[in-house]
Amino acid sequence: MQTIDHDRLYTDLQYRFDYVSQFVGFSKRDQELIQLSGTVVGGLVPTIVDAVYDKLSNYDLTWNHFAQEQEGLQLKQDEASKQANQVTMGSEVITFRKTMLTKYLKKLVTAEWNLSYLKYLDWVGHIHTTTPLKKSTINVEYIHINALFGYVAAVVVGTLQKCDEWDEEVRDDIVNAYNKFFWVQNDLFARYYVKDRVLSEKEVRAVEAEERAKEDVIRKQLRSESLTNAAVGFAAGTILGAIGFRYLGSK
Repeated sequence: MQTIDHDRLYTDLQYRFDYVSQFVGFSKRDQELIQLSGTVVGGLVPTIVDAVYDKLSNYDLTWNHFAQEQEGLQLKQDEASKQANQVTMGSEVITFRKTMLTKYLKKLVTAEWNLSYLKYLDWVGHIHTTTPLKKSTINVEYIHINALFGYVAAVVVGTLQKCDEWDEEVRDDIVNAYNKFFWVQNDLFARYYVKDRVLSEKEVRAVEAEERAKEDVIRKQLRSESLTNAAVGFAAGTILGAIGFRYLGSK
């Protein structure tokens, strides 16, 4: 029987990730399998992103969140006025959010699994909640987050199950790896919603300091990636979208 430090689960990100990963069986091999799947999933990213936002647009409660101030997005005055009245699929805010989801999915199949990437996964959970450390006011209730995770998992897994790039055993292992990953990522959202434990003042200060440092690093990385990706985005999007059509159709 392993001895788990209860308090560290709430103050040490790496320790929490290691515990949850070991519990669900998310291993180094699973991480390698997700990277292996990048040859297919990378090409499906535009189609997956479109499917996600089509789903979000089906419900007023999920779509209305995009009328709020968005972390990392500064709208032009005329666009901000339009957004206050109505958000459409062609709005600047939706283009921005699609870009962020695209980066997330591409990172998933290319990034090294180190502390820097783990902090990024944790930041993705953090920015969807309202905390004193955030500049934006967006707060997506957990019921919608959980439902969206289920949908994204179904889209990705359903697509992988149709692929013939690998033999059946490897394909099943890849599908299983993604299933476990989504539960691990879900925990990094839930930690900002579920109050299992009240932190001491000292622990709160330590966590806040870590969050500030983490967000500064991630924002710099995203700005750098935006500059790099802008030069090749249009051509790559066209090619990847065509590949995605093969698997998901023109929905």
